[in-house]
Amino acid sequence: MTGDLPNYNLNGEWKAFLSIDHQTKRATVINYSNASLDYIFTQIKKVLEKNNTKTFKVDIAYDFRKIIFEEWNKKALHTRKNYCRSGISFDKGFQTALMEQEINGNAMIQPGESGLALNLENLNRYLLQADKCRRKFEIEVDSELILFETLGFYFDGEKIIKLYSEGLNNGRRILDSMDTPEVERVIHQSGSYLANQVATSGEFVYGYFACFDKKIKHYNSLRHASSTYSMVEAFEVSRDATIITAAKRALQFLAVDLIRETEDRAYVVERDSNEIKLGANAAAILAFTKYMKVTETNDYTALCTKLARTICDLQQENGQFVHVLSYPSLEVKDPFRIIYYDGEAVFALLRLYEIDANQDWLDAAVQAFDHFIAKKYWKNHDHWLSYCTNEITKYLPEDRYFKFGLKNGFGRLEFMYERETAFPTFLELTVATHDMCNRMDELGKSALLAGYDREQLERTIDKRADHQLNSFFYPELAMYFKNPARIENSFFIRHHSFRVRIDDVEHNISGYCRYLNRMKAGFLEKNKEKMQL
Repeated sequence: MTGDLPNYNLNGEWKAFLSIDHQTKRATVINYSNASLDYIFTQIKKVLEKNNTKTFKVDIAYDFRKIIFEEWNKKALHTRKNYCRSGISFDKGFQTALMEQEINGNAMIQPGESGLALNLENLNRYLLQADKCRRKFEIEVDSELILFETLGFYFDGEKIIKLYSEGLNNGRRILDSMDTPEVERVIHQSGSYLANQVATSGEFVYGYFACFDKKIKHYNSLRHASSTYSMVEAFEVSRDATIITAAKRALQFLAVDLIRETEDRAYVVERDSNEIKLGANAAAILAFTKYMKVTETNDYTALCTKLARTICDLQQENGQFVHVLSYPSLEVKDPFRIIYYDGEAVFALLRLYEIDANQDWLDAAVQAFDHFIAKKYWKNHDHWLSYCTNEITKYLPEDRYFKFGLKNGFGRLEFMYERETAFPTFLELTVATHDMCNRMDELGKSALLAGYDREQLERTIDKRADHQLNSFFYPELAMYFKNPARIENSFFIRHHSFRVRIDDVEHNISGYCRYLNRMKAGFLEKNKEKMQL
């Protein structure tokens, strides 16, 4: 809100919106203008009764600001994609007024080569479909726009939920607290979403661009494996049988359709490119070992051993890994592709070592860390490096590993705290660092933490955990997209055209699972303190 007393009145009238949730198609949004708010609510009630509406949202507009289109256009061109978060009325009477969710849910702000921020085709299509304008809408450089914010409430069929009204949280439900049940609920719901994306064959529906329900046709074996890993994590929290059943199908598809085996080696092969990627073999080990640990079985131990031998084959004498081979020739295609593969590979070897104490896996991890430390890999501030550093210190609690992990984890805290995009791997990185710091306390190595602001780490963790909910498709947001039922309870990337991809959901699940463990550990510590008192 701007100022102490926001303006809820425009030209003597209240402006309001009723959004009717259809669940299988885009919400119907009706605009209201009247000097009496009571009159508006009476009209809304009549519409709801007539349509027998079960779920709906009501918004009251406020903080009206007039701006010339040319000025707005300049600002929009320099704003991150889909981060223009105010509503816009293109006329003084508010007939063409659109809330932020309507604008971004229909991809109306898409800077083009002409220097125009508005996608007039998408704007006109929606205005016509929503019956907010019956002729082709034209705009001039000196046209006057009215920007506004909204104060919203969503009714889910049982209770009224108050929504945030401005900024990066705009339109998202206000939680009483980010407590354990809420985090468990998000993990369960997003895990169920992933389970619903697994076909009977075990293959995932890879993803959608939510605005127009456009299916992503590409596939990625690495992300298949890592998303399956996160489903098992979600099952560990929720104990929902439908999630583990879907995960079993996905694991079987991975083992049979995506992996090629010899007598003592196994390779995850990318179908489109016939690539063997270090990261894909690692992700497969992570998925299989997590499943075996949670279900207390050893179904995939032999296969994991073969996958791990391939990872060791890719390691050079100096500890560095080769990243990509061609299949079936096994020729080097790409010595280095992306930094994530290295930490992921070491994390996988250490997770396998946990259930199969083969010294080869630990030796390879040590050799890799020698390279990481020598080449100052901590400068990458990578979540996989946080994971594997936290993991290796369970077995080798040496100062050099802790020092590396601290540099990796604390190096960009301020940037992570302030980042406006809901970047899910930041939560993974910071919570893994938190876990490592706790181990240092337990081992009497707290002196190594001198100069590192742990309070800032904890603030950043809580900030990221809350902020990531801005990329969760709660029903009050999903309703403005073409097929709400398809995307509800998933996670999206706003600046990538509201992309919902299985790995976007995966990283959020993994981060929240670790965050939940942190919350539970903190709760236990507080209880211990009370008992001691």
